Amino acid sequence: MFNFLNPEATNPTPQQIARFFRLLGWIGFWLQSLLGFMPILVVVGTVLFNPNRQQSGGLSFGLFSAIACLLLMIFSIYWCFRYTQLARKLEIRDLRPAKSQVIRDLQLGLSANVGSMAIAVLIALARVGELTFKMLTVPQGSAVVVPTPDRARTLVTQGALITPSDMIAIQAMVNTIASGLVGLVVALLLLYLVRQNQNPQERS
Repeated sequence: MFNFLNPEATNPTPQQIARFFRLLGWIGFWLQSLLGFMPILVVVGTVLFNPNRQQSGGLSFGLFSAIACLLLMIFSIYWCFRYTQLARKLEIRDLRPAKSQVIRDLQLGLSANVGSMAIAVLIALARVGELTFKMLTVPQGSAVVVPTPDRARTLVTQGALITPSDMIAIQAMVNTIASGLVGLVVALLLLYLVRQNQNPQERS
């Protein structure tokens, strides 16, 4: 097996590259799928069941950014699966794509993961900053009045500024960043491996 930490382990064969494409592709696919399950539920639930959005009749900039981030994450999950399909072509000499094409595919996956991570970080910074500002504006020891869903009664709690839905949203952002990090690491490792091969079209 190819050793990424050994600088002398250069010029891997297409068969070695194919094995790593299959291995890292499946690892990235399942890890990103598990991490992306919660963000998908949060965004879909916000779009379909958020009463504030239904009353406003449109998408806010934050929700639009979350949808764009989600689409990039779904694309990166599919792209990890595509690495496993690319491994089959690398094993067959007649179907083997050019090195430049493989590098372009990896760079596209790299860009998608960087994009999803960047958007998720911006959303997380805005959301956490908003919650922090709310907490700082409330006097210490004060009570917060929270309207109930039926709008007929109110519930008085002690400092209840961060709701369970806020924590779920923050966890979804963290999962999205972690998912992008997994895809980023997979793409970088495969890109490094492909660049080590001097002539993948001629080696068998």
